[in-house]
Amino acid sequence: MKNWLVIGGTGMLKDVSIWLLQQENHVTVIGRQQKKMQSLINDQACGLGKIGLLLRDKRIFCCYFANIFPF
Repeated sequence: MKNWLVIGGTGMLKDVSIWLLQQENHVTVIGRQQKKMQSLINDQACGLGKIGLLLRDKRIFCCYFANIFPF
């Protein structure tokens, strides 16, 4: 199982996100629209991997990456 970060994975890269999940990967998706996030959740319901979703909000985004990559 690999970890993947897909930026914009609810739009043009939605199929890529779903494919990565079907390959039993852990996929974190960053997107802007809650409606598209929900669509991704519904479409990948039978996926074998794990998914983490982040709505693009500067405050959340900065806090998330500050914990992963402390400067």
